[in-house]
Amino acid sequence: MQMGGIYQKEREPWGAMALVFLGYSLMIFVLEAVLMTGLPRAWTRADLMVAVCVEIARRFPFWGAIVWSFFWGYVSDVFQGRLWGAHGASYLLVLFLHRVWSRQMDTESMVYRMLLVGVGVLVQSLVSVLIVGGLSKAASGFPAAASQTVFSMVAAPFIMLPVQWILTKRVR
Repeated sequence: MQMGGIYQKEREPWGAMALVFLGYSLMIFVLEAVLMTGLPRAWTRADLMVAVCVEIARRFPFWGAIVWSFFWGYVSDVFQGRLWGAHGASYLLVLFLHRVWSRQMDTESMVYRMLLVGVGVLVQSLVSVLIVGGLSKAASGFPAAASQTVFSMVAAPFIMLPVQWILTKRVR
């Protein structure tokens, strides 16, 4: 919607936003914590919450997106038994990159959103490799991080589309 030459974002309904903030995010978190962490190969352990974060960055008010990032980043780190802050930092990075790039790029494009997921997962994976193995193991951990990034990017549309469906205003 355009008003006086300035684009205004339409407001999402608060009930649907709360459903995504708590309900859908919790469901994806449990799916990730139960299913993804039990997978035998490191490259298949996608971080599905980054895809939710991209949709949160697109549709939530800025401060709501920051609260979501801190909350779910902290929960993810606590349940993994590590308080490194890698999840929260990658979620905040995705929010920042979305804010910076949204002026130049088409945020409705699925390719843009998949690339944003890829950047977040790659940075998170590389930080984790550096923390666990140090600089000497970074080269050996890069192939797993790159393949995990590609896997997360392929899985991202299946995670993002339900958020769009929940937040879409349905005519009754």
